[in-house]
Amino acid sequence: MSTRLDAYLAAMNESFDAAEARIDQAEALASTTAQMRVQGESTDRLVTVTVDGNGQMVDLHLDDQFTRLDAGQLAHGVLEAHAQAKRRLSFEVEQAAREIYGGDVAAAAAITGSYRSTFGYEEYAR
Repeated sequence: MSTRLDAYLAAMNESFDAAEARIDQAEALASTTAQMRVQGESTDRLVTVTVDGNGQMVDLHLDDQFTRLDAGQLAHGVLEAHAQAKRRLSFEVEQAAREIYGGDVAAAAAITGSYRSTFGYEEYAR
């Protein structure tokens, strides 16, 4: 084989290896996201909502004091807690992407951008 062909094949192998690494990272992030559960609370702390990695509500907890709320206040509390949980989910996905993608901040930003644009963003102490 010629040196030129060897160089071409080596470059192709590097490209395939890089693509394989990207696939592995994407699968790791998808798996991590699928297992996520993130909570949000209403301002009065009477409502707690848990969302999964897609932002879907999977649990709702009402404090015993919720009975003092009228229907509108309760509905507002549920929506408020759900919105906060989804904003926090964006933060969690961003943290996971940074861990998985390491120094490739551009890849992490591209992935988490869709969460931010859909759900907003809120940092919080875990």
